[in-house]
Amino acid sequence: MRSLQQRIAAVTDMTANLIAQLRELDRLREQVRKAELSARGSPQPKRRDGDGSILRSPRKSTDHEPALGQH
Repeated sequence: MRSLQQRIAAVTDMTANLIAQLRELDRLREQVRKAELSARGSPQPKRRDGDGSILRSPRKSTDHEPALGQH
């Protein structure tokens, strides 16, 4: 009978550990969700190249190249 009690205790301990891990996972997911929402609402920091100058953002599809011969 002692062996059965030990197994029940081990399962109970493992279950408590898994529940604690699930709670931590839920907390971390919520943190990530809030960080993503915050990042969407704030402007993106300007990227810099190796010498410290600000990189130009890539052209948008709405930007048009000047016609040949025009500048």
